Amino acid sequence: MLAPMTSGSRAVRRARVAGALGAGLVLGLSGCGGIGQPAPYDSRGINGLVIPTPSPVPADFVTGVDNAWLSLEPGARWTYEMTGETSGEESVRGTVVVEVLDGTVAVAGLDATVVETTVDLDRTTRTATDIYAQDEAGNVWLVGGDADGVSWRAGEAGAEAGLAMPADPRLGDGWLLRDVPGLPRASRTIEDQSDVLVQVLDEAGTTTRRVYEEGAGLVGFEDLDAGWTAELVGS
Repeated sequence: MLAPMTSGSRAVRRARVAGALGAGLVLGLSGCGGIGQPAPYDSRGINGLVIPTPSPVPADFVTGVDNAWLSLEPGARWTYEMTGETSGEESVRGTVVVEVLDGTVAVAGLDATVVETTVDLDRTTRTATDIYAQDEAGNVWLVGGDADGVSWRAGEAGAEAGLAMPADPRLGDGWLLRDVPGLPRASRTIEDQSDVLVQVLDEAGTTTRRVYEEGAGLVGFEDLDAGWTAELVGS
């Protein structure tokens, strides 16, 4: 579990995330969300990775996910508060709870980690599952999922694993998050970066901007189509 934050550090985080998402709204997809000077371009990024991959090699993977940007310790739990207005100026209020389940599941020969996300919005509750595995280099792959009546696993029925978070995020890199028959192709692009934050843009039928903090994981996200933002309020 993450160490408790002090009130001062939490205030700094909220200011950073609010600035990133707010600037992103103004600047659109210009590639600069305002979270700081970009990291150097000489980091390794996604060089050499085959994305998506239909058949991950189990020998290249480890058990557990401890990537600094997307650490998934069993039992970890994060709560996000959703606020905003839709295009019809209706207020949006809700919560998102993300929990890493205990144990692992077998996917394509990998010992994969299961993450359950529960969205409570307008008195409607929806639960989705994402399944991740980390390779020896520290890259985190999305290898399965269950949502809205659709279930997929990498290597089955044409489904291919995509990259969720590289070990070394690099400004401007883009890749497929998943390639699954019957589902929209999901892509992710790093559109801004600082020493401690990475801002990505996800496109999979809808467009979502997410902000990750090194050592803390996902700290805020914004649905650009629906018009609401979600901020981390508890972990």
